[in-house]
Amino acid sequence: MTENKPKPVPITQSASTSLTNIRNEELFSENDEELYPPLAHGARFAAPIDKSVLASFGMKEDEIQAFQQQRQRYINKDKIFSDEIKIPNKSDMIDYHQLHILSPVDGANASRLLNKLAVIKLNGGLGSRMGCKTSKGSFEIAPGISFLDMAVAHIEQINQDYSVDIPLLIMNSFKTHQETLKNVEKYKNHRISIKTFQQSKFPKMYKDTLNLVPKPNSQFNPKEWYPPGSGDLFRALQSSGILDELISSGKEYLFISNIENMGAIIDLQVLNHIHLQKIEFGLEVTSRINTDSTGGILMSYKDKLHLLELSQVKSDKIKAFKDFRFWNTNNIWINLKAIQALLKDDKLILDWIVAYPNDDHKAMVQLETPVGMGIQNFKNSVAIFVPRDRYRPIKSTSHLLLAQSNLFQFDHGQVKMNPKREGLDVPLIKLGEEFTQISEYEKRFKSIPDMLELDHLTVSGDVYFGSDVTLKGTVIVVANHGERIDIPDGVTLENKILSGTLRILDHLNFC
Repeated sequence: MTENKPKPVPITQSASTSLTNIRNEELFSENDEELYPPLAHGARFAAPIDKSVLASFGMKEDEIQAFQQQRQRYINKDKIFSDEIKIPNKSDMIDYHQLHILSPVDGANASRLLNKLAVIKLNGGLGSRMGCKTSKGSFEIAPGISFLDMAVAHIEQINQDYSVDIPLLIMNSFKTHQETLKNVEKYKNHRISIKTFQQSKFPKMYKDTLNLVPKPNSQFNPKEWYPPGSGDLFRALQSSGILDELISSGKEYLFISNIENMGAIIDLQVLNHIHLQKIEFGLEVTSRINTDSTGGILMSYKDKLHLLELSQVKSDKIKAFKDFRFWNTNNIWINLKAIQALLKDDKLILDWIVAYPNDDHKAMVQLETPVGMGIQNFKNSVAIFVPRDRYRPIKSTSHLLLAQSNLFQFDHGQVKMNPKREGLDVPLIKLGEEFTQISEYEKRFKSIPDMLELDHLTVSGDVYFGSDVTLKGTVIVVANHGERIDIPDGVTLENKILSGTLRILDHLNFC
């Protein structure tokens, strides 16, 4: 392959409409690499890294092979054929609301089917976007209720209701493993089998040369290493022996999701369809909304389903994909024997995404593979179009405010809309940078406002909310630079715009 070759755009199953409203010659120049963050000049000619060097860090044979392959694919990017990129048709996807017709559930066989299932929660990251230093699984979304608590409560309830044994598997990274081992101790007497396993750690590389950041024979420094993405799940399942163990115990299917997605619950209707239609890989997608900025979109490339992570694309090319409206929830259903067969034949190839962390003013590279990109490898892979309530991730304090409000209720690990809320839509919430860190967020809300009748909330600047505040309709609160707004206790704001400096001590009604 030539040095300037970029990489195939990930995509979806049967699709139709080509890139619309965009002329290919404007999007993809002769140097197709323009779509992706370009390689540094020196990196184009980076020499291979000797296996003995990687082994000296304690990396296992399969980890060394995975790292070297990923690095080589990054250097030798595959060419993108822009005319093969298409927008998938919704009609080609499985409609969640039609599953009861397509694959009706036989109640008598529900327990037998559920006993074929294992659940994996992806717990490799820290809540660093919100300034948290703990694993996402241990993050509390309500007093005394963590994401891990919710996952355990949900599976335990199903095990009890159907008299089944669905195990919970937790994939950690080196950043979260020890903490999670301690956390799961409290579930010893629960009706659930919990097993943790750890994904690999890969060495970071310098962006300009792709040389390794860690030095041989040096003490381990976590800043020089990274978890190589959720796509490492397949290799980690195999190397840990868990894959063979699950199959030998009669398990046939995996349901995989991010631990911070409160909407990712076991759905018997989806599982039944996966089983009856002999689907090897089912990816749940949902409608993309304006606030969906970090994640993946479903596409079709050469008439196969692929997933494109927006972080793969240069910022000035993102607009090219504005019409791709099917968003990856990362709720994934996979046949275990299909995984086993692909791994045995070494045919499970995942596209990568690249991040450029900086340390000591030196640009670095880390290559990650998302598990959803496995969709292009499986024979019978499908996209399942699901409602937004199966995608309720907590990625920011704006999401957290929604989850902690009276819009939702928690019931045995499930999040349900408050029946007092009219309609199923959730409000659009945009909290400014002053609320980004969880410590500041907690200081700025004396208590979580009543948002049952809220449609839109935008808050920017130095703003503080008192207790028992009610928000209705569209509320915009903007404190300009050097100003501060204090919303007093007991206030109701309905269809109001507040700006300037406001520090009111009396209980007022702004309706």
